[in-house]
Amino acid sequence: MKRHIAWGIATVWMLTALAGCGCQHQWEEATCTTPKTCTQCGETEGEALGHTWTDATCTEPSTCTRCGETTGTALGHDVAQWTEETPSTCSEPGTETGFCTRCQQEVTQELPLAEHTPGDWTVKTPATEDSPGTRVQTCTVCGATVNTEQFTLSPEEVKQQYMDSCQTYSYEEIARNPDTYFGEHAKFKGEVIQVMPEGDSYTLRVNITQGSYFWSDPILVTYTKQDSSEANILEDDIVMMYGTLAGDYTYETVMGNELTVPFLMAEYIDIQ
Repeated sequence: MKRHIAWGIATVWMLTALAGCGCQHQWEEATCTTPKTCTQCGETEGEALGHTWTDATCTEPSTCTRCGETTGTALGHDVAQWTEETPSTCSEPGTETGFCTRCQQEVTQELPLAEHTPGDWTVKTPATEDSPGTRVQTCTVCGATVNTEQFTLSPEEVKQQYMDSCQTYSYEEIARNPDTYFGEHAKFKGEVIQVMPEGDSYTLRVNITQGSYFWSDPILVTYTKQDSSEANILEDDIVMMYGTLAGDYTYETVMGNELTVPFLMAEYIDIQ
């Protein structure tokens, strides 16, 4: 009888134990940050392993040998003396080398770029009497734009700037190849042979080739006075003209013939 009672108690205990667990554990090994854990029910056993840190080096921070996690930063090289290998320019960094006292390795690093060497100011957008111009400074070494600024000019300076942009051409050049010089700033000295005024504006015929006794080779010129106080232009005046070449112009002479001549739109005319 006692034997049967004992067997019954053992059976009840085993059933109770099995009912309390209810899981066939599938264990995942402990890591640096988590203990051994059942993947089925989440039950844990023991403790996390904890990180095992290496010392930081010149190029690597302190690192866990188990999981690879890092902490802090690399120490960086400790170089007592650097030697320049390649000098810097304003467009390419140079290099210098030295020996690290920690890792005993040769180390190379870039040097800062050199300063630009500004050249003369160059006009990018000419100033007029009504609006400022823009000028730039470029580096004489690499060509990069170093400085940009706006500037203003007086009426006299505007005139001088325009006159400085004009080139001298022969009559043969502009008459033979008018399309080649279309839009170019040009200057000519000549004798006025015909004046057709209209208010402050003029249409002129001017001979621009000076001979031993007289001027020849006419061009057609249009011009508007800069202000009303400017002197009138008369026939036989010797003038200096600055303007833009505009190809050919064909007109009918008083004799009924057609004549084609070079055409200049003058910006400034000075009576000599």
